[in-house]
Amino acid sequence: MAAMGRSGADSLDSISDPITGLPDQRFYLLSVDRKVALARRTLKPVSVCDFEIDDFASFAPYLRDHAMRVLARVVRNTLRDSDTICRLRPGVIGAVLDDTAETGAVWAVDRIRRALLDTPARVVVSMSAGVACYPSHAMGPEELIDVVGQALATARSLGPGRIEVATAHV
Repeated sequence: MAAMGRSGADSLDSISDPITGLPDQRFYLLSVDRKVALARRTLKPVSVCDFEIDDFASFAPYLRDHAMRVLARVVRNTLRDSDTICRLRPGVIGAVLDDTAETGAVWAVDRIRRALLDTPARVVVSMSAGVACYPSHAMGPEELIDVVGQALATARSLGPGRIEVATAHV
């Protein structure tokens, strides 16, 4: 019996980031796929938001871990329990917001940005974000992930603390 519990713990560790405790990018990709499929069936919107710590690569390693923990805590405390939050890669956290259109997603991301400014880490840690929504910006999960990545890249290029929304699909 103990062996089964241990096996379950090992599999949980394999999808969980050791620094933030959040699920990893594989879980995020699966979540986007499933939530877009559900949104398509229920005719409701779903939004994806990617948050990147500004100038993350310039941080000392111990500051990187601290910054990731701070951002993860702020995102977790700000979003709803029903939203999916994952660590995508160093310095980047992604969220999938159920039944949330563009306006609601931008509002949620701005609340996170402002909450981060209320932490003691605000001296060092700021974030930029990209937002994309199904069906406004993309009709499928892969396209949605692509356009939110492009929105995040635009936000980073325009300066720290930026929030950019994806452009509508054609």
